[in-house]
Amino acid sequence: MGGPCEIRGVAFHTFFLAVAELRGAKAAESTRAQIPAELREQLRLGAISRVGYYPLHTYSELHTAAQRALRGGEAFARDIGRKTAEIDTRGLLRFVLGLTNTDLLVRHADKVWASFARGARVRAEKLYERRYSVKFEGFWDASELVLFELEGALATLVERTGATHPVIRHVRDDDGTTVSYIVEWS
Repeated sequence: MGGPCEIRGVAFHTFFLAVAELRGAKAAESTRAQIPAELREQLRLGAISRVGYYPLHTYSELHTAAQRALRGGEAFARDIGRKTAEIDTRGLLRFVLGLTNTDLLVRHADKVWASFARGARVRAEKLYERRYSVKFEGFWDASELVLFELEGALATLVERTGATHPVIRHVRDDDGTTVSYIVEWS
């Protein structure tokens, strides 16, 4: 089993860029104001570096704050995921994704995930043509909103490879440690 999962600090910074692009700079500041004081101070002082790793439960606090400040539920979390993936894939990475195919991207989900996080074990299994199961083990610290964010991010990534109409849904196992995503597209 993987875990505990830690997320690269760049995700914390990209989160606020995404909120600002989706809802405006004031929305990003309102969200920042709702973060627990200790984390807000760490962000303000630069203690959350772009290349460092931080607990997934700490990242989950960003979604809690965004919901308190802005509402939006699952749909807003998915939108944040789509926007963060868009921000992360601007430039050269977008070009590279355009050169690959969706099957290759999903088959190597573990390597893609490793560029953003560590600690979780990721396995992809082809179920049918254009349909995969992607399992993340070690995700007990992920809030449901983080899981919905990942749905949006996965949808954007598969679209960047040329897939259309992605449908991404997740389910958490009974003990809460493994999250399975079904990733399918046209």
